[in-house]
Amino acid sequence: MRTESVLFGLSAVAVAVAASAWAAEPKFEVGTAPGQQTRGVRLGAPEMRLSLQDAITTALAHNINLEVSRLSLASAQQGLLGSTGIFDPQVQSALGATYYEAQSTNQLVGANVALQRGREFNLSLGGLIATGGSYSVGWTNSRSKTNSSFYFLNPSYSSGLTFSLTQPLLRGFGTDVTRAGIEVARRSRDISGVQFEEIVINTAQAVETAYWNLVYAIDNLKSKQHSLMLAQDLLDQTRTRVRIGTSAPIDIVQSEAAVAARELDIIVAENAVGNAGDALKGLLGFENPDDWTSTIIPTDALEGTTAHVDLDKSITEAIARRPELRQRQLELEIGEVNLLAARSAARPQLDLALNYGYAGVGGDSTVYDQQTGNVISFSRGGWADALRQLRDRDYNQWSAVINFSYPLGNHQAKATVAKDRFAVTTARQNIALQRQAVIADVRNAVRGLEASGKAIAAAVKSRELAERNLDAEQKKFANGMSTNFQVVKIQDDLAAAQAAELQSRVLYRQAEATYKVAVGVFLDSLGIAIKGAPEAKEPHTALKDVRWLKYGRTPKDGAGAPAL
Repeated sequence: MRTESVLFGLSAVAVAVAASAWAAEPKFEVGTAPGQQTRGVRLGAPEMRLSLQDAITTALAHNINLEVSRLSLASAQQGLLGSTGIFDPQVQSALGATYYEAQSTNQLVGANVALQRGREFNLSLGGLIATGGSYSVGWTNSRSKTNSSFYFLNPSYSSGLTFSLTQPLLRGFGTDVTRAGIEVARRSRDISGVQFEEIVINTAQAVETAYWNLVYAIDNLKSKQHSLMLAQDLLDQTRTRVRIGTSAPIDIVQSEAAVAARELDIIVAENAVGNAGDALKGLLGFENPDDWTSTIIPTDALEGTTAHVDLDKSITEAIARRPELRQRQLELEIGEVNLLAARSAARPQLDLALNYGYAGVGGDSTVYDQQTGNVISFSRGGWADALRQLRDRDYNQWSAVINFSYPLGNHQAKATVAKDRFAVTTARQNIALQRQAVIADVRNAVRGLEASGKAIAAAVKSRELAERNLDAEQKKFANGMSTNFQVVKIQDDLAAAQAAELQSRVLYRQAEATYKVAVGVFLDSLGIAIKGAPEAKEPHTALKDVRWLKYGRTPKDGAGAPAL
């Protein structure tokens, strides 16, 4: 009685736990962190005034590549959900009928022509439990009728209730082995999340680069227009001087050539503005051809303060925050889970199979006289008699079996273990290589940022000196102490200095973004957070951390990249 109670309890618990399978509709989105409010921007408006924050937020909301990545991430979440299907309870049923008729070959058949009809209805519920075993609860029912005179019950009804539990003791034992597919699917989902984050970063960085390129193109156009104005003023002054006789007529040709050159510069600059605007529109997700006629007006200026960064702290932060290192760590954890499962599969198969159940029979009972064959007694029965015996547990049956098997040589399993060990070693080397790449990225980014900051200071000084030089030369020209050629040359020098200053500021902005990406703080600096769906509930998690129910060690979630 104690045995049957234990088995019944185990089966009931297994069924109840398996029935609590989970499901959650994934939803992944990119949102802004608290305190960073952004204005909604309507795509395709005739004139779009955009700050850098507006541009990045709009791109993250409408960029097509990002939408594709969202779908991939949602698909990976469904893959995790599907991996938990190993714990889904399986319901099986069978309803059938049989008919048998044949010529009798001996007197023991009890009739000249053997005739038998049967019907059956079976129902079972089974599934997998956390430790790698399987359970099954079955209910069988059948009805059989024959024309043989040797059957005491005809028609006869039988019903049975069975409880089965099979538990691997070596190969396949352990909650970690059973959940290996789930752990791999979870880390694959996390890798998709990291890749999604990388796409968000790349998209935001591309938008920032395109935004500052547009700002540069617009400011450069303004600079070219200012150069044209200076050249036009010089042409007007030259015409006046020629008219009053203080300059030769040939000087007008030089001034007109300078004006024509400035007009050509403006044409080139206007084309650059259009190209830069279209590049930004493509990143913002413009789809309707009519929307591409919009004019984007950046509201953020290139001017800004330069910052000093600490190289050692930057490297330490990058090691902790770079998504590439997190992905490499997740790949290592997948390899370790696969190795654990492979080592378990290489062990001998030793299973304990326990079965317990009850049986009941019923039907019409006919007793014949063995001498004459006449009916002595008859009592009517049916399926209810069989069910009553089940209820009262009149007849029980049980079995306990240990099954063993092992392939001689076991070459396939051993080869799989060796391959998975190589994969784990490779994953560790990839982490080391990625760490080296991260350190190199940070060092390059810091040098680039510092060099860009110094370049701004030098470009500003060069532009200021060019302005002072042009002012002095114009005064000399007004007093007849300089020539058109000299003034035009110094105007060219000023235009080049202004362009160099604009370019240095753009390069600094881009170097600043590159540094933040290298350190892993780019999204934080923009106030952008990636919001994912809350972790869904999984079945059979109550026992997964019990050490003695594990085969080996499963990597912990969120272990992160190894420290330096």
